[in-house]
Amino acid sequence: MPDEIMTLPVRFCRLGRLYGPGMPDLGPEGLMEKPLVKTLGQVAIVSVHCWNLGEKTGPYPIEAGDRCPGRAADWVPKAHEIIRDRIAPAMQAARDAGVTIFHVAQSTYANRYETFRSIAEDPEFKAPQGPPRPDGCVRARGRDERWEDQYGPDYPGPAWITHTDAFDIAEAVRPVGDEPVVLTGRQLNGLCRRKDIDTLFYVGFMADICLLNVPGAVREMSETYGYRCVVLRDCTTAYEFEDTMEGEWMTRAAIRSVESGTGYSTTSSTFIEAVEDAQR
Repeated sequence: MPDEIMTLPVRFCRLGRLYGPGMPDLGPEGLMEKPLVKTLGQVAIVSVHCWNLGEKTGPYPIEAGDRCPGRAADWVPKAHEIIRDRIAPAMQAARDAGVTIFHVAQSTYANRYETFRSIAEDPEFKAPQGPPRPDGCVRARGRDERWEDQYGPDYPGPAWITHTDAFDIAEAVRPVGDEPVVLTGRQLNGLCRRKDIDTLFYVGFMADICLLNVPGAVREMSETYGYRCVVLRDCTTAYEFEDTMEGEWMTRAAIRSVESGTGYSTTSSTFIEAVEDAQR
């Protein structure tokens, strides 16, 4: 394991009076920074759902320069730029330094990767059998009703159902060599324990949904397993709506939700610089 020491500033948000003006003032409130000091062997990049949507061989291919100004779908070409200009360079810097890279995948394509197949067969990573799920609402809002409300009556279904053969990880950030592909936080935690990793740098999409909430994403790894989670804030984007696009408020809010309790944030350039400095 690389034992070079990396140091970089991470950003977080402090709340000075959580319970109202009747509570004593605990000090300055707002964005703060502190140094994070770790060996390269104690950290990893976690790539979450960096999909190949819009790529030539992926679902719903688009041409270079295609945009959907003012529409939520504009996240796809924006994600292409982020993957190319931010995530791929951060991953390459990590690989060059011997930093571990994990890929949180979607079940449609995970089994294509040999590293996932071996992880899925490992008895240590299999979830224990729990009690049966309790019955839910007597007249539950079904999947089809929810999809119709969200996307309209002609929605064909998610890409992992409609494009099972083409759906995959984006070409520029696919796993290299024996980089682990995982589906669950249990798998990710088990691998981190084996490798003595305690700090996870997150990249991927969407900032307000998968990056925070899927198994193995920021919330589970921080709150359930206790990892120090750092989002590279220029390596993600959220669904932005007509009234949030100008300020990218959904993306900002997702990152702030991490900074105000779940973890920290920094930038890809700061991460790359810290990794490279550690090797000098």
